[in-house]
Order: sequence, then C-alpha cells, then structure tokens
Amino acid sequence: MNPYSAQILSYFDALTMDSDRGGVHDYKSLLRSTVSAFLDRPDKERAFEVYSMFFDCYRVKLQGSASFIDLLDTLKSYEENAATLLDKQRDHYVHSVNVFLLGLAVYAVNPRYREVFRTASYEAVPYAGRRSTPGEEFLFQWGVAALFHDIGYPVEITSNQVKKFVSLVSGEAGRSDVGPYVGYQHFDALNRIAEVLYPEDYAAPFWAMTRLEPGALDPFAPLDLLSANLSMAFGVDLSAVKSALDGFLPAMQKSGFVDHGFYSALILLKWYGYLAQRSGAGTALLFGPILSAAGAILLHNYYKNVLQKPPFSLGLLEPEQHPLGFLLILCDELQEWNREAYGILDRQRVLAADSELTLTEDLLSVRYLTYEGTLSPDFGPRKEEMFSRLLDLKAVFPQGIRITCTTRTDLYIAAIRRADGALVPRPLLENLEQLARTIHENYNRTQLERHPEQPLAYPTWEELPDDLKYSNIRQARAMFDKLTACGYAAGEPGGENEVAGFTPEQVESLARDEHDSWYAERRQSGWSFGPEKDVEHKLSPYMIPYDGLTEEIKELDRDAVRNVFPLIHSIGMAIYHAG
Repeated sequence: MNPYSAQILSYFDALTMDSDRGGVHDYKSLLRSTVSAFLDRPDKERAFEVYSMFFDCYRVKLQGSASFIDLLDTLKSYEENAATLLDKQRDHYVHSVNVFLLGLAVYAVNPRYREVFRTASYEAVPYAGRRSTPGEEFLFQWGVAALFHDIGYPVEITSNQVKKFVSLVSGEAGRSDVGPYVGYQHFDALNRIAEVLYPEDYAAPFWAMTRLEPGALDPFAPLDLLSANLSMAFGVDLSAVKSALDGFLPAMQKSGFVDHGFYSALILLKWYGYLAQRSGAGTALLFGPILSAAGAILLHNYYKNVLQKPPFSLGLLEPEQHPLGFLLILCDELQEWNREAYGILDRQRVLAADSELTLTEDLLSVRYLTYEGTLSPDFGPRKEEMFSRLLDLKAVFPQGIRITCTTRTDLYIAAIRRADGALVPRPLLENLEQLARTIHENYNRTQLERHPEQPLAYPTWEELPDDLKYSNIRQARAMFDKLTACGYAAGEPGGENEVAGFTPEQVESLARDEHDSWYAERRQSGWSFGPEKDVEHKLSPYMIPYDGLTEEIKELDRDAVRNVFPLIHSIGMAIYHAG
C-alpha cells in the first residue's frame, strides 16, 4: 500500500461514529472497507460502492421517490453518452470520490486543518443533531460537499451541446451572433424547496442560526440560503451577495457559460430541503451542515469567478472563512489523475494517469504521472500560480504546495508490451528501453560528428526531459512498423533471405513517416510552430510538413531510419524478407 492510501485509511483509525455506539452497527468498518477496495481498483463500480455506503451510513435518500444515487447515475450517464459529442469533457463520477478521499487524507495528516474545522465549523455551528465528535461531523459535511459537488454537470453538458450544434448549423458568419443558452420559463420553480412543514416550523432553526430577522430572506429559496451562507462566511453585505446570486443566471446566459457548481449547490439544497421535512429529523440539519456543504459547492467556481472580482474583490480564501469551501477548491483543483476523457479533444490530449502525493503537517506535494506522452512544462507552475491567487495555503501548509509532472517510461514500456505482445518479436519488446537509450546515444554521436564545436544538450539518457525519453521509446517501438511497411521481419540470425539494409527509396519514404509521427507526438504534447526553438513555450521551427524541412533536418529523420538495422542487430536479431 502506498503512503497516500495509508494516510486516507488512517483517518478511520481515529474515527468514532455515533451510529456504531452500542455495537448494533459497524458502519465505520464497512465504509473503511469500501474505501480500501476503491483504492485498490479506482473505477466506476467501486466508486458506486463508496457513494452507496456513504448514503447508507447517513440515510441520504428520499422516501418513495428518486434517490441521490439516481442523481449521480444521471451524471455518469450524461458523461458516458452525451458528453462524447463535445470537444472537452472529462469524468466527474470517479473524480468526486477521489476528491472525497483526498480531503480525508488532508484532515487525517494536517492538525492545522483539523483545528480550523473544529473551531470555525464544528463549534461555531452547534446545531441540533450535531455529531458528537468533530471527526465524524467532518466526515458527514465533507462527504456531502465532495460527493455532490459536480451533480449539476448535466446542465453544463446540455448547454455545451446546444452551443456546439448551433455553431455548426450557423456557419462562420453566424457564430458570434446567435448566443444560445439554457433558459427557463419559471426558474423560480427550480429555485424552490417543496413545502411540507408549516413555514414557521420549517424556518425557525434558520432564523435562530443566522440571527436574521424573519422575513429578511426566503428560507424556501436555495439561492437565499446560499446568500446567507456567503454573507456570514465572508462578512459581505447580505443584499449585495443576494443581488449577485439572483443575477447570476442572467449573467451566465449573457456570457454564454454555465457554472455547474451553481446548479449543484441549488440541487443539493432543493432535494435535501424536501428530505429534511419528510424525514421528521428537523430542519436544523439542512440549515447547518447541508447549507455549509452547499456553500462550499457553490464556492468551488464562484469564489474566483465572482467574489474575487468587483464589487466584492475578496483576497485569498482563508481556511477559517469557509473550511469546507477552502478544502473543496484545493482538492478539486488537485485531483487531475485517473479521469477518463469523454470529449473529442480530451480523448486526444495527454492527461495525468496517476499521481504521487506527499502529505505532511507542513507540505503538500503532488507529482502527476503520465504513461504516454507528457504534460505541458508549465502545467505544474500554472497550478501553483493559480493556488497562489486563490487560497491562503500557508495557513494550513507552512511550506506551501509543490506540483511537478513526469512520464513513467517504465509504465509506458509495460503498456506497449501488454498491447503488442502478440505482434512484436519478444526480444524487441524486452529491450525497448535499451534500444531507446541507444537511439539517444547514436543521436549524440551524430551531432558531435556534424557539429563538434557545439555542446550536447543532453549528454546522458538520465538528463533527457520526459517528453524526449517518451519520443525515443516511441521510435524504438516504431522500428517494427518500419520493417513491416517494407515487407521485412525480424528473426533469429542465421536464416535465409537476410536483408542488409533499406534501399534509398525506402529510407526517404520512412523518413517522411518518421517526421509525421514526430509531428503528431509533438502536437499531442502541446507543441506548435515557432521561428526558433523554445522549449519553455513548446515552439519549434520543425513543426511543418516534411517537404518544408531543410536537408540537414531531413537527414536526422533519415538517420533514424538507417539506424534500424544496426539497432536490431544489437539485440541479437537479423532482418529477413517476410514470408
């Protein structure tokens, strides 16, 4: 078990659950086992089990109607089906479980955050029905915030589908004039919690907890509840924040975007408001922890897009201001790994496949891992810069946050071996890394012969950036394809019909293919044309068709082709006419 998984599970070691007292239930063990199973295999099926177990622990369902699981299944269905027509769309179903677990790890490891939650949330809002320990109260509030924070995404998916279709049918001339958006004849009906209890009985805990005068807001309107939450958290004028939230739907329509967090928060309050009335448990639960979770869900986009801009112009979000909002923004922005791509362009992009997390009392370090291709060199710095503008992270992690990226060449090689085991000769697969290293050595040798006065950019394999290591491994794997394209095959030495080398015509044709493959790989990794090579900004003068290259650069591609035979020979194989 890796250290990060151990830290997540350590949260449960210190947890006591009120429902387990007396030995009738053992929800803690059941939830811990479900989380452990997800960590072993983080897929949709295991994610569903985490959702289900959390809801079972806290009875999160509607009597005689749809359940919260149905909402999450709708999100999964939209992403798996409707989102495949969009350019950009990634998984949010498994993602939300990973966000939930990352927050548990932060709480388990970081005493500063635990203290913030205890004082600014647990003790500050002593509602009727509060859990007897801060640890379990955090589990409940954080679970609701993290697991529900993207349930409004189907609205955003629908909006993006409409925009894409209208853009297509409008043609170039009409694209900037149509401005399609999601609208409602009666938005007030969506922004309304069904009334089951008498209004006075329903709202009494709200007035007591907010200390507002009865009638100052409509406690059956989710946006009014969110206005109260933000006003109390940040000390902003209630009428100003209510005006901003009431006007946010027209603002989104005018700007042509959808904030799914806005809808997620509204839906949570609408559904849970009905549940709180029907269950007989009282509405203090709604106006305390559920409203806090909904406020966090709203904030995960709304803080940077609205509250940090005029007229509010708030600075860094302090953890004491909104403990759940602070943590949700942090974990949601960090959780980039293991997110299935559904959108057309996202399926072509290089995405983080895994991560290595280091969590201490003072430091949060994340290294994103890719198996095929590389992330942009500025991916980590951009993340760090974003956090520096958004959150006061040093209040929780005094040494700050460090974000890096790397390509796991060993995993990339293993993936090639699994995929091509039946197609590619075993000696070639077993020697992929050695072949890639030799390709790099041959390149350096050629560069020294042609330009002895110029120092080598990367004298050793270990000094190569991840994207160039990946490129050399790809080139080693492609040797088999080059042989196949010419009707050749690699085999044990000593046979008949051995081939000595490629013909000049084959060299030129394969060099063209080599450049095309290099171009596609570079483009996937974010490179584009520039008059001079600029590694930092991923610009290259060679991001052009083969025919536009100088002879010197074409010769590099030809060298890659000519080296195929010596490289194959170096691993004890010969090349023959196939068949």
